[in-house]
Amino acid sequence: MIRFIAEIDLASRYLHEMGDTEAILYGSAESGESTAMVELLNELGVQFEYRAIDRDPVAMREWEQLDGDRVPMLRMGNNSIVRGFDRIKLQQLFGWVGC
Repeated sequence: MIRFIAEIDLASRYLHEMGDTEAILYGSAESGESTAMVELLNELGVQFEYRAIDRDPVAMREWEQLDGDRVPMLRMGNNSIVRGFDRIKLQQLFGWVGC
């Protein structure tokens, strides 16, 4: 029980420190969707930090604390999470308007 409370406290501190505009993409080298999301975010001009959960244990813990169940997962500040590769949702999130 104490460990669980400590993990919640750690996650809430992490989320608070993150701010409202920082974009972090959690992905994996084996995930084609992670690669596609990196390409799309670059195409849209979105500045983000990439964290490889298959190579970085700290990134893995952060991803798990955010209830990560699949990659890619994009966290935008404190308020928005996109799970999986969803081109339309990303375009809407970042204000891209297409024909």
